[in-house]
Amino acid sequence: MLSNSKKEKMAEFKNRCTRLKIAAITLAAIAVALLVVSFFTPPKWYIDGSVIAAVGEIFAFASLFYAWEATDRGLDAKIKHGQTEIELNNPE
Repeated sequence: MLSNSKKEKMAEFKNRCTRLKIAAITLAAIAVALLVVSFFTPPKWYIDGSVIAAVGEIFAFASLFYAWEATDRGLDAKIKHGQTEIELNNPE
């Protein structure tokens, strides 16, 4: 049986993971909405390069939230794109 302090830590961990997931899903939804809106604003059916760059940055932050959650669970996370590589290692 778990002690109260362990139960509190587990509850806090689950709450934090839930907040991270909500933040990541919200960022992904904003990125998709940005793409959809760009189709219907003048000039129609043209997505500017700045919109693509903004969507990429938003998705990057969303993926970092998932990497952060992975390290909280005791896993290592590695994100690689082209020449850029981010590695988050669990200290344990």
